[in-house]
Formats: sequence, structure tokens, C-alpha cells
Amino acid sequence: MLRVLLLGLLLVGLATGLRNQWLVIHWDRFADDLGLPLNPAGDDSSTFNQWLIGEP
Repeated sequence: MLRVLLLGLLLVGLATGLRNQWLVIHWDRFADDLGLPLNPAGDDSSTFNQWLIGEP
């Protein structure tokens, strides 16, 4: 039971940190570490949202 409580507190803390921008995720670096080519051309014209959703 204590493990569930601690896991819940950890998730609430992470959610709060992301919402208040105490924690910032750089999606391009994260995807590069995973080996996902978000920006294969090498320019900064494409963003994570464009890759995820596609061109309008």
C-alpha cells in the first residue's frame, strides 16, 4: 500500500512540475536519443507537433 501511495505522489509531483514548467522536456533531444528522426533535413523548420500531427 505504501508503494502505491509513493507512486501516486511521484506522478502528482511530475505532473505539477510539467504544468508549472519546473521541468521542461526537449522533444527534439529526447527523440534524437531514442533514434527517431524528427527533423531529417537538419533545419529547424519542422517541430514535434508537425511530425506528430502532420502538415495541415
